[in-house]
Amino acid sequence: MSPPQTLDCPLAILDPLPRCTAAIPGCGGAIRVIPEDFVVEEIPAYLPCGDGDHLFLWVEKRDLAGEALRRVIARALDIAPGDVGMAGLKDRRAVTRQWVSVPRRAADRIGAIDGERVRVVDAVPHRNKLRTGHLDGNRFAIRIRGAAPDAVARILAKVELIERIGLPNFYGAQRMGHGGETLAAGWALACGAGGFARVRLPDGTEHALHLNDRHLRRLAASALQAEVFNRTLADRLAAGTTATVLDGDLCRKCDTGGLFASDDPAREQARLGAGQVELTGPMWGPKMPRPERDARAFEQSVVDRLGLNETHFTALGHLAEGARRALLVMPRDVAVREDDGVMVSFALPAGAFATGLLHELMGPEGMPLDRAAGLAPQVACA
Repeated sequence: MSPPQTLDCPLAILDPLPRCTAAIPGCGGAIRVIPEDFVVEEIPAYLPCGDGDHLFLWVEKRDLAGEALRRVIARALDIAPGDVGMAGLKDRRAVTRQWVSVPRRAADRIGAIDGERVRVVDAVPHRNKLRTGHLDGNRFAIRIRGAAPDAVARILAKVELIERIGLPNFYGAQRMGHGGETLAAGWALACGAGGFARVRLPDGTEHALHLNDRHLRRLAASALQAEVFNRTLADRLAAGTTATVLDGDLCRKCDTGGLFASDDPAREQARLGAGQVELTGPMWGPKMPRPERDARAFEQSVVDRLGLNETHFTALGHLAEGARRALLVMPRDVAVREDDGVMVSFALPAGAFATGLLHELMGPEGMPLDRAAGLAPQVACA
């Protein structure tokens, strides 16, 4: 059998991501020196009720990927991985705590889960299986080591600006896979490739991909959507419109979650300023609600520039049906203190990446804070 043809993918991960606080110097330093430097705790959408055919486990894992946790639990309980419910996948190089659901019939084997990297802290019955998205957000406590001497002052200056203008809701590089291989797989699937394929990225690296793998296909479709979203958000950031309502923008009501296309930008701008609505960007797919007029043309221009069209996303089928994602998010309960480095704690809504906030806080390094202080009000997205 002849080897598969190598496909040339024109997409590359947007790196580095732009910053809305680039006028303020970052603190520098490093994260995840040890897993305990990055602590994540899930904020559940609801708590288990104490009765039912499922068992909710409050689980702590250390230095273990989310899908690996699913396999560890399934193997210990002698159940199928699909029987393990999770609201979201947590970071690998970290200490994380989250709810995981399993069939209650496995209750007498729960002790078999505990090991060097995983332990069950609590177990409570509930009526339904935990589903993806059944969470309000996550709390983080992250230590930055080797930061600048005035790191706390730099971080607080950035936080003050972010709390006024919002945090760009970029997807983190981890969504794209090691070296961009998951993004490469998403592009290949959108182009109709299947089976075993080799894909070459713009940096010259090649990736051997098994495109029939169900797990990879789901992640790959999501990566392609995420990269297009990042590119759209970056363009709006450059244009200074992440907090400006365009004619036809799809806005989401903060109280009900309902979507509507703006036909009066001035009116919706006032509602945006009052926190009543938020602007959304595209997660492309055949069922994605489309904006109108100026906003529609803006989003289409990004897709056109990337050499993609609606046919590519239709090819992904149910893997990428389409949705909308908030352009900006607001970190909550931000606190900064010196503690064997600098400890930053905060909460983010579901789907937002802690690495997005850290990207803002840690860079760019450069001029002293006192020389940059006068530049902060000039940030484009303010």
